[in-house]
Amino acid sequence: MANAAIARKFFEDMIGKANWSAADEIMSNDVVMHHPSSPTPVAGRAAVTGFLAAFRAGFPDMNMQVESAFGENEQIAVRWKMNGTHTAELFGIPPTGKNVTVKGISVLRMANSKVVEDWVSEDSLGLMTQLGLIPAMA
Repeated sequence: MANAAIARKFFEDMIGKANWSAADEIMSNDVVMHHPSSPTPVAGRAAVTGFLAAFRAGFPDMNMQVESAFGENEQIAVRWKMNGTHTAELFGIPPTGKNVTVKGISVLRMANSKVVEDWVSEDSLGLMTQLGLIPAMA
């Protein structure tokens, strides 16, 4: 499977459909995720899967859509969009019942047809604003 197809499966199938059993096929054992909401890198397949599952738990109806995936060799850039309804606790934030749409870009480093590193850049401010936790700018 080509690296861009693996990247698409990472977002749309594993995260978007909560298909956590695909983690063994998609991520290396020592995968590292650099996420703006984590003060330190999330390291190891179990930790990354747990982090993503906890995020997804806050949005049980989450839909992940890959808008584009491209790259060469071991680097794949993925432009993605997530939407869902915040109906469960999200890292200590009580459910707001609000529907959100968040866009982001991830750069995945691949090795042996698996994700070994993920650098995430997402609109965290937009997410917090849509949840009503930060006032919208006038």
